[in-house]
Amino acid sequence: MKKITLILIAGLVTMIAQAGVVNNDKVANLKAANVTVKAEGDIVTPPDGAEQMLYTFEGHDTYTNKDKTFEVFVIIDNNDVYIKGLSEYLTEGWVRGTIADGVATFAQAYMGIFEFWGDEYELNFDGAEFTMNDDASVLTAANGYTTSVEGEVLDEFINVTLTKVQPEIATPATPTITNFTEDNYGHYVLMTIPATDVDGNEIFAALLSYQILIDRNGDQSVYEFTTDAYAFLEENMTVVPYNFTDYYDIDVAGKQVYLYGDDIDAWTAIGVKSIYTVGDSRETRESEIFWYQLNPTAINSIGTNNVVETTYYDLQGRKVDANANGLLIKQMRMQDGSTHATKVLR
Repeated sequence: MKKITLILIAGLVTMIAQAGVVNNDKVANLKAANVTVKAEGDIVTPPDGAEQMLYTFEGHDTYTNKDKTFEVFVIIDNNDVYIKGLSEYLTEGWVRGTIADGVATFAQAYMGIFEFWGDEYELNFDGAEFTMNDDASVLTAANGYTTSVEGEVLDEFINVTLTKVQPEIATPATPTITNFTEDNYGHYVLMTIPATDVDGNEIFAALLSYQILIDRNGDQSVYEFTTDAYAFLEENMTVVPYNFTDYYDIDVAGKQVYLYGDDIDAWTAIGVKSIYTVGDSRETRESEIFWYQLNPTAINSIGTNNVVETTYYDLQGRKVDANANGLLIKQMRMQDGSTHATKVLR
């Protein structure tokens, strides 16, 4: 496998409470159990044109014994209710329930395939009951729910509450690019994309996305993430959702993103802007573009940017001795303050 990204390292150490970050211990358990999957089953699809309402998720993760908060989308269509984002392993996956007497009942259902480092897993929702208040602005499931792959439990939450929010349009804060560098696999950009508006107020990450631009001596264009260059994309992208990751080239929140091109030496600057989209009308505001100036003949690389500290971790995020054997994560802190991570096998 090519590399492990910075966001996955953070996930190993802190079990990031953010939708879209896979629990590596559980995936490792699936591998150890030699779980095989098949791409079959009917995936839940909401009605075309239905309004997706934003709700905040609050629940207790019984595996990590931590409370988590993130964002989900809910559609109510007569006596049917659809929820997207209940699984941290398949954030785009929908489940469908039937409403009767103020209770939304979700049967066991197939959610789809999620990919992790080239392996595919067939995810199932194991059923749940959500009690709804009169205006469906709050949905609660004290008993929570689980998802699983062939009996191996992945998501596991109790004391779940979904609360409807009414986001207001805002201009997102300007993101920044902190470095553009190179390793054995290609060139990548390190970015900071605040989930705040220009006044410093928090905005909803689920409604935030970003776009990368390339400048070639004044000729500016939008960078396209193509399926030809990005092995784990299902379709080309020019706008990347804030919470999106392919677990390979693109980190959540754009923390580290690999860029590909035949003319990288001709790039004179890389730009990034944030995009915030609210409501069924898709009202959108964009940040200012942040430009990171390049010297095409002197792109930073690990070879010229001195390593000041090297640390090794196992796949559970525990720091280990530099002489340890097995599959390890090698993290290097560079002279300019950036960090780089790769997998090593000894």
